[in-house]
Amino acid sequence: MTNNNYKTIVYSVSVELPKSLKNVFNHLVDLSKWWPEEFEGENIKLNSEFVFKTGDSHYSKNRVVEFKPDEKLTWLTTEAIRKTDNFDWTGSKMIFELSPKGSNTIITFTYDGIVFEDEYDRLVQICNMTLRELFYNYIMNSIAK
Repeated sequence: MTNNNYKTIVYSVSVELPKSLKNVFNHLVDLSKWWPEEFEGENIKLNSEFVFKTGDSHYSKNRVVEFKPDEKLTWLTTEAIRKTDNFDWTGSKMIFELSPKGSNTIITFTYDGIVFEDEYDRLVQICNMTLRELFYNYIMNSIAK
């Protein structure tokens, strides 16, 4: 049974990478190569729009609202639907912030938005996987080449 009660949360996860800010940011904006859903749209730059979808079950349209090279990338979800339960997270933000740590880079991913009250643990799992597994593996495999 789905709980249709929404709540707004802010959840952040970080990882340290053995690369420069510029290298990490350049890999970050290459969303089509590492984000876990189908990607359609423009190159990632300020005010660009793009869509993520998973078949017919998940859709989100997003707009880049903050683009500071080697520092910060934020996108705002402008339309969203998960058809299996009509979950709509329109208005949520995905925020990536980079900071130097010696010759390494700390990247922090923050989800600032809406979730079903009973899906907090799911959101944490997805955010952690997105940054600590998908992005981390993408950049580390790219470095090795």
